[in-house]
Amino acid sequence: MSPRSPRGARSRERLLAAAAELTSAGGWANLTMGRLAADLGVSRQTVYNEVGSKGGLAEALVLRETDKLAGTVGQILANHPGDAAEGVTAAFCHIVAAARVNPLLKTVLGGQDGDELLPLITTRSQAVLERAVTAVTPVLRAQYPDRGLSEEEWSVFAETFVRLLLSHVVQPGGPVERTATSVRWVLGRMLDR
Repeated sequence: MSPRSPRGARSRERLLAAAAELTSAGGWANLTMGRLAADLGVSRQTVYNEVGSKGGLAEALVLRETDKLAGTVGQILANHPGDAAEGVTAAFCHIVAAARVNPLLKTVLGGQDGDELLPLITTRSQAVLERAVTAVTPVLRAQYPDRGLSEEEWSVFAETFVRLLLSHVVQPGGPVERTATSVRWVLGRMLDR
């Protein structure tokens, strides 16, 4: 069965949901492929076939959270038609606030499992950056065509937006509301040209 088939996608999602729950409850160090397989009622080889290794599972979990958070951007931007700076600021604040209460991200940022998971959103964050920029760029371009930015410029903006987000997720700068004022100013300067 191909991972791209509907059944394969459901199976992978089920595996990742179970891994996220186990990691959030007991920490990454306590998660084994055998334990995950037992919780799912499948063989350990099935888990390895799906994600490759525990490192592959870690990356898949972080990318799953990235997809979930990036998926909300379009909905938030739609609530701010014609005002790109307000829409992007609202999306930024929503994602930062959601990340702060996300059980998996709290585990990642909590430190005990940082040796393996934290680098996936800090020093080895290329996969997260690429995934988020790829998801967010066309949404921004479609929502705010009047900004007159080229596809390349939207991509640069999206990458800057994602890097700023990661920075605030990893090292919060205080309450989200206070951060919003600064972010609104920075993003507004970039978009109001």
